[in-house]
Amino acid sequence: MSDTAAKLSNTAGKHKPAWGSTEPAPPTLRQFGLSCLALGSTAFGGGAMIALLKDAFVRRRGWLRDADFLEAVTLAQSLPGAIATNTVAFVGYRLHGPAGASLGMALYALPSFTLMLMLAALYERIREIPSATAVFTGLNAAAAGLVAVTAIQLGRQAVTTHGQRLQAVVVFGSAVLFPSLTLYLILLSLLGGLLMLRQSCQRHPTAPTDLAEAPSATWTGATYALLALASGGVVAGIWVVGHYVTESSLQRAAQLALVTLKVGGLTFGGGFVIIPLLGHEVVDVHGWLTPKEVADAAALGLLTPGPFVIAATFIGYRVAGLLGAGAATLGIFGLPLLLVIGVSGAVERFRQNPWAQGALQGVMPTGIALLAAAAVTIGKGAYGQALHTWLLAPWLGILSAWLAGRYHVNPVFILFGGALLGLAGGWLWP
Repeated sequence: MSDTAAKLSNTAGKHKPAWGSTEPAPPTLRQFGLSCLALGSTAFGGGAMIALLKDAFVRRRGWLRDADFLEAVTLAQSLPGAIATNTVAFVGYRLHGPAGASLGMALYALPSFTLMLMLAALYERIREIPSATAVFTGLNAAAAGLVAVTAIQLGRQAVTTHGQRLQAVVVFGSAVLFPSLTLYLILLSLLGGLLMLRQSCQRHPTAPTDLAEAPSATWTGATYALLALASGGVVAGIWVVGHYVTESSLQRAAQLALVTLKVGGLTFGGGFVIIPLLGHEVVDVHGWLTPKEVADAAALGLLTPGPFVIAATFIGYRVAGLLGAGAATLGIFGLPLLLVIGVSGAVERFRQNPWAQGALQGVMPTGIALLAAAAVTIGKGAYGQALHTWLLAPWLGILSAWLAGRYHVNPVFILFGGALLGLAGGWLWP
């Protein structure tokens, strides 16, 4: 076990690091919360958020060492949910235990939640304005280009073998053509990773496969059992409300919470993956929204600061008003937060468990493929009845991907530029 991992594991169970003379000075819970609030107000651009978090927590404030922050990012990538949000929660746990993880994630998401709530409330009026349609044409096309180039960049790192490439292509095609299969594709990928690990262990019998060989956890089995029991009780209560309460808005909000809990627990590979998953649920399964509304939610999720998964807030508001927005937001963040807290309590057991890592290896190409499928879903929202949208949207998507991939232009500038070009196209070809 590395020194950094050992320190993280030992301090996690105490809920507070035992800071020594060589450790960075810890912040108060209030200082950490205010920092997360400020970061959530200014963090744009996917992977760029990680750079901002590192600059704030390591370089400027000195609350963590480089190795500690790298450990947090590595663990955040291993769990479902938005990577930047998971990283904030891991850092919060490192500094102040479960309270730090919960407060950090909540305050980091609060600015984007507030802004997305305002946009959702105004959406009905905005989309009735003719020029707003042109703006969304440019915005969706630019957003699709950004997501596509992100998928390509991540794919170069995570999809390296011929088998992984074939898996990614099959999953991409299936997710685009048959959205209803998305959930099963993820589950099959997890199972495939475990089967591949089993075959590898049969070829190399000396490889460790027993949890007993992993380092001891700082949390006891009773702690995990209590956490699982409490979580199961909450989910069961929501299910009862969603199926037996007759009040329509409360019932729909409960159903939405169950949907987002499921989607939040399957979002491997970053927040963009929620679009094909959540879009299938709210469009194809329940018929709550149209594909255009889901595409607009994704575009606005990129336009607002903070985690992209905040697009679920927009969808929740469109489905069931303020209650739906709250239910969707809690659902999409709830399970990842519980997993962060649980994994932080036994960090080395998780990282050295070959079965957990095998499952993650199996699902990684699928996550990349679903990210590419999300680009297709978002891009569909750029095409309208006007002929010029079919000419403008593809070129604008390619231009956005080129600017982001080749010159690393800030995504916010690309999105605003796309909106302006879409508006100009609407004026030139009304």
